[in-house]
Amino acid sequence: MKSLTLNEPIKINGIGLHTGVKTTVTLNPAPLKSGIFFNRTDKSTIIPARWNKVISTKFSTNIASNGVEVKTVEHLLSALAGLHINNCEILIDNIEVPILDGSSNVFVKSILKKGIKEQDSEQKILEIIKPVKFSCNYGYAELTPNLQKEEGLNINLESSFEGKYKDQDIKITNLNGNYVETISKARTFGFFQEIEYLKSQNLIKGGSLDNAIVIKDKKPLNKEGLRYDDELMRHKVLDVVGDLYLSGYPIIGTYKGFKTGHFITNNLLKELFKSRDNYKIHKIN
Repeated sequence: MKSLTLNEPIKINGIGLHTGVKTTVTLNPAPLKSGIFFNRTDKSTIIPARWNKVISTKFSTNIASNGVEVKTVEHLLSALAGLHINNCEILIDNIEVPILDGSSNVFVKSILKKGIKEQDSEQKILEIIKPVKFSCNYGYAELTPNLQKEEGLNINLESSFEGKYKDQDIKITNLNGNYVETISKARTFGFFQEIEYLKSQNLIKGGSLDNAIVIKDKKPLNKEGLRYDDELMRHKVLDVVGDLYLSGYPIIGTYKGFKTGHFITNNLLKELFKSRDNYKIHKIN
């Protein structure tokens, strides 16, 4: 597969889920070997979209460089990963990426409308060759090599919503080939009884039923209902894809987890990069 960037700049406006601030994001084409990086234009600071730039994972993935932060990067990174774009400059004029409709669908549709440009070099991937795992007191995640018949990135998740919603699991096979239809439209979600706590933590200032699913008595309050029967689990996959892209590469392997979130996935990447014995980086055949 060739390296990919954007055909032309794409400008998107919106508000941040947690801060409520108005933000303009411009996705720019970028040269070969640029990778994915944010450019806080109001602070004149470049922040590479990498796992070792993560400074917080409380209800979103937030990265920083030299004390300058960009919050809630996971949905935009998920869109770029799902479309295989590996070189992109993200101009952003405020602290938080817009939440838009709570999924990655607006980013995906905007990019596809403007077009994707092939570049004159093969794209590199990160292949898992040794199992790695991170566990905490409520859940875990692991990356394992694919079986011989498996291709691309495979994600198997189990979750427990602790009585607030029906427990579910999900298995997505070769996500590298079917992200747009199966994952990109799944919206972020929360539970009605947790809203006051989140507000007390100075979060969800921009949250509404226009950009999040809110579950009360095991049902969505959103008038239009769910986009998928298992939309909550599909959004958890969307987040995993975005957080894994902070590795700097598309990943070939299988991600398995229980009650995963930004904290677990970021710590899993830390475990992965502790040893070169865990992975190899090479061009896609």
